[in-house]
Amino acid sequence: MKINSKKFFLEAEKLSIQPYAIYYTSNSEMSVEVNNGEIEEQELGVSQAISAKGIYNGKRGLFMTDAIDDKTPALMAKKVYESAQYGKEDSADYFFKGNKKYKRVRTYSKEFKEATLKELREFALDIYNEVKSRDSRLKQISVYVSMNKSDAHLENSYGVKCSEKTHDYSGYISVVAENENGDVRTGGKSFFSLKDLNDLKKYALQVIPKAVSSAVDFFDSKACKTKTYKAVLDYGVFASFLSQLLDHINAKSVQKHLSLFENKLGQQIVSKKLTLKNTPHIYSSRATSFDSEGFPTQTFTFIKNGVLLDYFYSIETALNDKRESNGCAIGNGNGAANLVTMKLGKYSLEDLFKKMKNGIYIYSVSGMNSGINSQTLDFSLPCKGYIIKDGKIEKAVSMILIAGNVLEIMNSIVAIGNDINLEQERYIPSVYIKGIKVSGE
Repeated sequence: MKINSKKFFLEAEKLSIQPYAIYYTSNSEMSVEVNNGEIEEQELGVSQAISAKGIYNGKRGLFMTDAIDDKTPALMAKKVYESAQYGKEDSADYFFKGNKKYKRVRTYSKEFKEATLKELREFALDIYNEVKSRDSRLKQISVYVSMNKSDAHLENSYGVKCSEKTHDYSGYISVVAENENGDVRTGGKSFFSLKDLNDLKKYALQVIPKAVSSAVDFFDSKACKTKTYKAVLDYGVFASFLSQLLDHINAKSVQKHLSLFENKLGQQIVSKKLTLKNTPHIYSSRATSFDSEGFPTQTFTFIKNGVLLDYFYSIETALNDKRESNGCAIGNGNGAANLVTMKLGKYSLEDLFKKMKNGIYIYSVSGMNSGINSQTLDFSLPCKGYIIKDGKIEKAVSMILIAGNVLEIMNSIVAIGNDINLEQERYIPSVYIKGIKVSGE
């Protein structure tokens, strides 16, 4: 998508809006969904959007639209002007003025090869047939696959210009299984590639057994005994808990006295085994060289051996603390990590089971949006998993609840796994923790 940005800034200048910033994106997606061997849906879609932020008379105005034509520059300036009449107090100091270097990032592969719609259909049907062959109890199988291309561009009236593009493939396998007793179980797994359909198929074949087992393993499964178990948390489960913790490292939350980590810089807040880095420049579709304000992103360790070293800053919160932003702005003065990676341990998932000997493997949880108190980090969540006996999976368990506090989990880490896959954009491993309360029978 190309726009004449000069027109946007000219219209803003006419209304004395200064400074002024625009952010525009274009996305194209080609997708296919196969349901029980039939092409159920296929789409070719192109979308675009543009947003603007500016200051008039000391107040912030905002506007966003997906209708972009010759009238859009004047319309946006007018809407930002009108919005500012009732907007929040803001400062020109919170707009990035440039004069910083950006680190180039790789958000797509030079080997990326576009597929045709026919090839996408053939791919989805091929994966469907492969899944179907794995277990006769699979009664419904859906395979969704898409090719995605996106471009993003940010400019402001101080002359800042940033842009990035992303090309990738993604897919999801969903299954419904039913046994002879009429017991129904569901499961699924996602897969991803930055290259081509051959690469995507490699990863699809890797997750098919997991997609199937996530359903059929839980036939006739029951709740386990209610007690505190030693536990291994699957990488997806641990990553979900970690995201709740990271919300409290937002500098704006700290400055508003809403964070558990206010005045905790330089102090140990989690297990000494935990080291986390903000790594926005690694090869990934989620890599980025600039944040939502156009400020250059930075690689830095924010938790080292359990000690909190830094918060996530925007320009606004950085100025409040009399320092420079670290490129973590996500909008409205808030900050968040761009892309988190975790220092790995030396254990495979099976090694973690052996080290734990006896306990529970929490495979998946649900209700993260409603089952966690965002302020206290207390939680109570339905989940399913496996009982581990003598270092091996003994049986599947379901219809259970886990309860506790996210900080308690982060402070009870015994060992960290090494089961990440950077090519699949999985940066957080599984972990073994001292204990977790499980409510079952």
